[in-house]
Amino acid sequence: MKIRSRKFEGRCSRHKRYNPAVDGQGGIRGGCPRCRLLFDIWEASLKLNQLIRRFDPNLDDLQPLAPPKPPAHDPRQLSLLVE
Repeated sequence: MKIRSRKFEGRCSRHKRYNPAVDGQGGIRGGCPRCRLLFDIWEASLKLNQLIRRFDPNLDDLQPLAPPKPPAHDPRQLSLLVE
């Protein structure tokens, strides 16, 4: 299952400086529905991270996965030196 590979960079068109992680729910001006959605998305991401860490406490998601090493030689390539 692939979940956390999506990056989301959303901003409210009216309140471009609103950041739910810093401003919280109290930073929403005038009950803006888009700012409220941003806050809901941020809260849901926190909850998702908590659930994933509870499922697998040993998961180290701060370091990116190492790319797979290619094989020493391509097994499809025939060798001219092999007898």
